[in-house]
This record gives sequence, structure tokens and C-alpha cells, in this order.
Amino acid sequence: MDLLHIILLFAGGLLAGFINVMAGGAGFMTFPLLLAAGMTEIEANASNFVAVLPANVVGTVVYRHELKKVRKHLWLRLCLAAAGGVLGSWILIHTGQAAFERVIPWLLLFATTSFAFGPWLKNKLERDFAFDGTRWLWLSFVLEFIVFVYGGYFGLGMGIVMFAIYAIFSHMSVHQANAIRNITITLMTVISILIFAQAGVIRWVPSLVMMTGAMISGYFTAKVALRIPHHYVRKGILVWAVCLTALAFLRYH
Repeated sequence: MDLLHIILLFAGGLLAGFINVMAGGAGFMTFPLLLAAGMTEIEANASNFVAVLPANVVGTVVYRHELKKVRKHLWLRLCLAAAGGVLGSWILIHTGQAAFERVIPWLLLFATTSFAFGPWLKNKLERDFAFDGTRWLWLSFVLEFIVFVYGGYFGLGMGIVMFAIYAIFSHMSVHQANAIRNITITLMTVISILIFAQAGVIRWVPSLVMMTGAMISGYFTAKVALRIPHHYVRKGILVWAVCLTALAFLRYH
């Protein structure tokens, strides 16, 4: 990796940190940049887990006080996150590069759709859903486990899907849902990183360069985030995600 790649990855990390604080969806930026650095698709995916880890860690710290209000079932959710991360990462490692390339466009399509319609779906469900989802809590846990398996395999867009699940099956506030989401995704991500590291598919230098940029940018963006209209950032990410998904279908299908 030459100096130009290092500069581009660091700059990409700066942009990703800004995006994550403002609207989420930084993975849409970091994943293609890691590919552009010369990694295989599996290496870029695995390394991306390292690059975006600080965002989830920061979120866990920020919302730690909200966890006291949602302790019930927290350990079960953490176990589901750990098991899902193990299974998803194992599937990625053992199904190989060719299988991953075939599903990349569909994974990006799912992530883009979740990012585009997730907030609308969440608001609609909160406003219009007729039944008491708390009576179907077991179904919530099943769906959460499926999302964690997806997260251990790829991960883009999983946070939005989790918000929708919480909107249907719980009475958690947005902050409480964020607290659960961040701590479970952090655990899942750490476990996936350990599995990917054992398999030797993480490119550590590019990952850490990008992670450093994201940490610096995320810290300073958090201080000015309220002054910037986040919907403009979100629209920009969505346009980029749609283009990236279209290019993936052209490349892999």
C-alpha cells in the first residue's frame, strides 16, 4: 500500500466519521474505499468491521445510562448478538469469495432499501401498528438473531432494521433502542473481528488508518452536529448507496 492509498483511506475515514455522526451509513463509504485499496471483497468486508468499530463503541458509551432502563432481556440480546456474529462470520469464511461476490449486490440492495425506507417504516409502525408487539417478544428475538447473523456476514443497514424491530415489538424510546442497538452491535462486531483475524482476512494497516480518521472526524463532528441539517447528508448518502448498488449489479451479475 503506497502513500496515496494511505491518504485516501484516512480521508475516507474522516468522511465516514462525519457521516456516521450525522446520519449513519458510513459503511457505504468505507467498504468501496477498502476495495479500491486493492483488497478482495472478503478482505474489504472483514476490514470494514475494524474501520467502523469506534462508532459503535462511542454510541455505547454515550447511551450507557439508558441501558439501566432496559436491563430486562439485555443478557439474552447480548447472547443473540454473540451467537449471530459467530454464525454470520463463520458463513462468510466458509462459503468463500465466489459466493460472497454473488450476493454482494443483493446485500447492498437490502442495505440501501433499509437506509432509504427505515425511518419511514419506523414512524409508520409506531403510529399505525394495531397489535401489542410486546406479546410477540419471542418473535422479536428470532428476528434480532437473524439480523445479527446478517450483521456478522456483511452488516450494512442492520441498525435501521433493528430500529424497526424495536418499534414493533417493544415500548422502548429511541434513546433506549439506540443503547441496545449500540452495545449489541459492538459485541457482535468485536466477535466477528476476532474470527476474521483468526482466518487472516483482515488487512490491519488500511483498517486502522481509516479507523483513525473516523475517530478524529467523529469526535469533532459530534461537537457541531446540531448546526448541520442532517437530512442533506442523508440524501447524499442515499444517492451514493443507490449508485454503489447499481455498480455492484453491473460488476457481479
